[in-house]
Amino acid sequence: MVQTPWRHPPLTKEQENTLFMLLLEDDREDAPWMVMGDLQFWSASDFAQSLCAHAREEGLAWYVAAMLPITFEWPGVSGKKTLAPDTLVSFVPDRARGSYDLAVEGAFPPFVLEVVSPASTNRDHEEKRQAYDLLGAREYALFTPRAEDASTLDGFRRGRAGAFEPWPADDRGRLWSNVLELYLVVRGTLVQAETRDGQVLLTPQQEAERRRRAEEEVDRLRRELNRLKGESSDNDPGA
Repeated sequence: MVQTPWRHPPLTKEQENTLFMLLLEDDREDAPWMVMGDLQFWSASDFAQSLCAHAREEGLAWYVAAMLPITFEWPGVSGKKTLAPDTLVSFVPDRARGSYDLAVEGAFPPFVLEVVSPASTNRDHEEKRQAYDLLGAREYALFTPRAEDASTLDGFRRGRAGAFEPWPADDRGRLWSNVLELYLVVRGTLVQAETRDGQVLLTPQQEAERRRRAEEEVDRLRRELNRLKGESSDNDPGA
C-alpha cells in the first residue's frame, strides 16, 4: 500500500502575515542596512527639515521626524518590533519623541520615505514595502540618490481597493502625494517637495543661500542708489 506523503496545509493570509512579522528583523543601529553615506543622510535630513519648515509656515498639524524608531506589536508575535523610516509624517501632536509607539499614537504614519543605499536595497524594496503595507501606511516613497548616475524616485501608495500599488509618476517624473498635498521631485542627489504652483521647499542650505543672495542684491541696490544720488548732487548747480 502506497502512503501519500503528509503535507502541511497551506497557510492562511493571516498566518502568512504573522510569520512575516515574526521573521522581520528590527531596524537596529548595528544592522548593515542602517549604515548611511553622505548622500543618504543629507537627502533624508534635508527633506525632513524642509517639510518641518513648510508645516510651520502653513500652520499644518504635522509631526515630521527623521530616522525615528516606530515600535509596534503584532498579534501572535511576542514583544515589540521596531522599524525606523528615514522620514515620516503623521497627523499627531508635534512634540519631541524618543520613539513613535504605535499603541500610544493610535495610527501608523500615513507617509513614510526611505532613502535607499546599496546595503538597504532589498530591505527597502521588499521587506519594508510589505511591512509598511501591513501596518497601514498610505504612501511609501523610495528615493535612491546617486552621485554619478541619475537619482531615482518611486514608491507605493494605497489604491482604491485598499492595497499597495506602484506609485505612478507624472510626465515630469514627479510623484503627487495626497497625504502631503505636495509633489516629490528629484533634484540632483536630493529628493525635494514642490507645491502645486511649482515652488520648491528649500533645504536649510538652499534657504541660507537664498537669503545671502537677497542680502547681496539689497546691498548692490543700496550702493547703486547712493551712486545715483551722488551723481545727481554733483550735477545740481545749486548744490
